[in-house]
Amino acid sequence: MGVTTRGLAAGAALLMVFGLGASAAAPTRAEAERGVRRALVRLNQLLANRDMDILDEFSPAPDTLLVTAAGERCRGRGELEAYFKSRFAQPTTAVYSWREVEVSVRGDTAWLHAEGESVQTDAKGEVTRHPLRLAGVLEPHGKRWQWRFFQGTAAASFSA
Repeated sequence: MGVTTRGLAAGAALLMVFGLGASAAAPTRAEAERGVRRALVRLNQLLANRDMDILDEFSPAPDTLLVTAAGERCRGRGELEAYFKSRFAQPTTAVYSWREVEVSVRGDTAWLHAEGESVQTDAKGEVTRHPLRLAGVLEPHGKRWQWRFFQGTAAASFSA
C-alpha cells in the first residue's frame, strides 16, 4: 500500500482547510469582546426584571455551570431554572455593578473577570452592597454569547 505525493498533498490540504475552518468562523476579538460585554449587560437587566428569559443567557449544554457567591451550584438547564425561580421568588432583588471588566478571547471562547459589587434591594427599598468578583466562560451561540461557566465570589474588600 503505497502513499503518493498527490495523496499526501490532498490530505495536507484537507487538514489545513478543516483546521482553519474553526478559526475562520470564529468572531473577531473586538466582536467577541463586545458580545461578551453585552451578555453581562443583558444578565443584569434580566436579573433586575426577574425575567425567566435569563435561562436563554446560559448555554444549553448539560455541563453548563453556575456557582454563586453563596456557594450554590447549578449544573444544566433544569437546575438553573429551579435556582432562578427560587431567587426571583425572594423579596430581595440583586443586580451587579461592575467597576472593572476584563475579557480575553481565543477563537470562539471568551473568559471574563469582573470586579464590583452585588447590589441588593429589599422589599422596603433598602439597599445593601457586597464586594463581588465574577469569573466566567462564554461561547457564541448564533449572534449571542452565552454563559458556559459563571462563578461569583464574595470579595473580602473593594481593593484589587
